[in-house]
Amino acid sequence: MLKELDIVAFIKSQKYFFILAYKENPSSFIWYMICKLIISVLPPIVVLLNKKVIDSISNIHDQPYLLTLTIQLVIAVFLIQYISSLVNSFGDYIFTKISRDANFVLKKLLYEKILKIPYEEYEDSKFFDDISLSNIAISTSGINVIQNIITIIGSIISLLGMLGILLTIHWTMPLALFISTLPGIILLFAVKTKSYNISKETALKSRELDYTSDLFLNRSIVKEIKIYNTGEYLLNKWKTLFQYIQIHTLKLAFWEFKTTSLAVFILQASSLVVSLILIQQISSNILTVGDYVALLGAVTSVQGIFGMIGGSLGSIFETAIYNNSLLKVLNYNLKNPFVNHIASNKFEELDVDNLTFIYPQTDKKVLKNISMRIKKGENIAIVGHNGSGKTTLLNCLLGLYSATGGQIKLNKHNIEEIDRANLYNIMSAIFQDFGRYKYTVRENLSFGDLEKFNKDSELFDNLKKVDLYNKIINFDQKLDTYLTKEMPNGSELSGGEWQKLAIARGFLKNTDLIILDEPTAALDPISELNIFEVFYKLAQNKTIITISHRLGPTRLANRIIVMNNGEIHEEGSFDELMSKKGMYYEMYLAQSNWYTNTET
Repeated sequence: MLKELDIVAFIKSQKYFFILAYKENPSSFIWYMICKLIISVLPPIVVLLNKKVIDSISNIHDQPYLLTLTIQLVIAVFLIQYISSLVNSFGDYIFTKISRDANFVLKKLLYEKILKIPYEEYEDSKFFDDISLSNIAISTSGINVIQNIITIIGSIISLLGMLGILLTIHWTMPLALFISTLPGIILLFAVKTKSYNISKETALKSRELDYTSDLFLNRSIVKEIKIYNTGEYLLNKWKTLFQYIQIHTLKLAFWEFKTTSLAVFILQASSLVVSLILIQQISSNILTVGDYVALLGAVTSVQGIFGMIGGSLGSIFETAIYNNSLLKVLNYNLKNPFVNHIASNKFEELDVDNLTFIYPQTDKKVLKNISMRIKKGENIAIVGHNGSGKTTLLNCLLGLYSATGGQIKLNKHNIEEIDRANLYNIMSAIFQDFGRYKYTVRENLSFGDLEKFNKDSELFDNLKKVDLYNKIINFDQKLDTYLTKEMPNGSELSGGEWQKLAIARGFLKNTDLIILDEPTAALDPISELNIFEVFYKLAQNKTIITISHRLGPTRLANRIIVMNNGEIHEEGSFDELMSKKGMYYEMYLAQSNWYTNTET
């Protein structure tokens, strides 16, 4: 773990957070520092005042005039303690403001970076670990490092005052107290180390546990759980995952208990030694009872301050380690900066030359030397069995995956160098695993083109084209109806209706190139054919690339590309491939009854 904590990176990260906190709230940051300074100087004053109170009370019978002084001292003590509490609460309020603002900025930076990170990184589980630990860094507030550092500075100021009081007794007392608290500080660092290692070790299982827990709260999943009677299996799976994590957590807790017990014993033993020294000093008339009470309070305060410093250092240490993952994501090096800004939004041609793709952390070629040319106005169908590489090819064509070898050119520009805003003004896509946003109909539809968010007529026109108009127009809130029963007056759509909405969303964006990834997988064959007729009607004078393993609609394509094991196995028109009697012919015959049976 210590190897993972680069000291230089640690210092840079803390500098980053200091600058961020000050930049977001300069006045609040200064006020927080002032509050901490005030709180730091008050404890030694309270100790000295308590000494005077006790001495005054001890002599009040022999010197009655001390009564007034004693009352004034007691009032002063309570006033100072009240001020300390008030200033501390005010400081906490200020820091809450600083922390929330900084966390907002950090999350914004994180989400912005995630949007820019290549999509293929999502295929690597280590990427998800970094994202998970990044969220921990923000949720536990990486900005708390500032609070801990300021707390340490304030504690040192208090400590100097307390040590000055203890030095009036004997020079060895501060040294003895420091030695007594040192084991606790060391053990605290060890606990933080173990805690991080356990978090890292259980990250995958924790993610699986969270997912499994969410299944029991997911309305649509619960329905399936009941029908298939998988509840007991999932509950046992949840219990196994929970127990796995609990075992590791309890091991840490028990180890922490043992080490803390040792540290507390050392701490209490040192307090006993100090108390005996003070008693001996009183018996020799060197110290008064007030000295004893005040100094014993000072001893307790010093031990508490050392503990606070140790705790703050431990928290800084722990947070800094989590921050490594956060900064790793924030500092992700985008290898291929987009340098080309295409002025035209028109599609002319797409050239794929010897395209090869390998997923991160693997050495298997998912795509092997794919070459093709797609011209304006063509209707291309890419087919193949599951696992043949169709969707991977789609992700490369969309610029979501970066080619491992070869290149893709759009309008003679390398797709890796095209500014993504320009790229997606030329093309749009409709996916099989499309987004089902628990927002309004308006949002779900206009996410295809946010410029049309308030253009109700265009939104309704697109709903008509996919036969959803009558459904939506009968909702009480029309386009502003939430598509979830989890919201007041919300409504639900069927699977096929969700797919139609996704199709309408894709066509709302007026692009020249439309890529369809299994766009009608949730529909029956007749509905599928009807939707494809809508596709082609909407897509007149546009270029269409369809990825599918269902072959009925491919008859309408100008050219069919058949993939197998990451390679182009054969290509041609429907008639050419059927007469060839190759792989496409066999696949089509195997599926033809889906369509012939429904037509008869």
